[in-house]
Amino acid sequence: MVNSGGNGENDRRNEHRTNGQQEKSFVDDVPWKQALLYGIGAFVLGMALLTGLMIVEGALDDAPTDDSSTESIDEDEPGFMTIVSWLYFGTQFVDVEMSWALGTESMNLLDEASEEMTIPTIGYYLVPIVALVGMGKRLAETTLPATTSPEEGAKRGATITAGYLLAVVLAAQLFTWSATDGEMTVSAGADFTQALLLAGLIYPVLFGAIGGYLAFRE
Repeated sequence: MVNSGGNGENDRRNEHRTNGQQEKSFVDDVPWKQALLYGIGAFVLGMALLTGLMIVEGALDDAPTDDSSTESIDEDEPGFMTIVSWLYFGTQFVDVEMSWALGTESMNLLDEASEEMTIPTIGYYLVPIVALVGMGKRLAETTLPATTSPEEGAKRGATITAGYLLAVVLAAQLFTWSATDGEMTVSAGADFTQALLLAGLIYPVLFGAIGGYLAFRE
């Protein structure tokens, strides 16, 4: 009877050890360098695709050409890359938050500009999806064997989040703007909480996984 109880306890320990090894194996098997590169690449690709659409639209004709990411308070308008980044965040339902002495106001810059655009707004919202699905698919294809199941491919595709999240955090911090009007200072930037949760986590996990799944779908 004593031996039976001891065997049961050993079985539970072995099962716990096996589960821990499986979790550790998944983390260890992830090619984090490639995940970072493809994730950052997805963000850059998304920004580039959006810029292309806006050039076709002619929406950037009057935008400042200064490529500085963080604007001085003496500037009257946000720089080119700042506008693009805010619009790109908007394609992922992230608002731009404006703050001044009297309070704060949030808006989706893409929705605000949509009335003046000829390209359907859905086209802009598809940009990050296309970038993430494409890069997630490519990451899975280049780091897993051809016999991999679609489910394992989805897991690998989702690891693109590592690089995409990093790019989102950096962009949200760098692409800000502020200006002074008399004694009032106005500042604006992507809502960091929304950027972190929506653009940094939900989007790459979901659409990176879809891309990885598609890489091995029969």
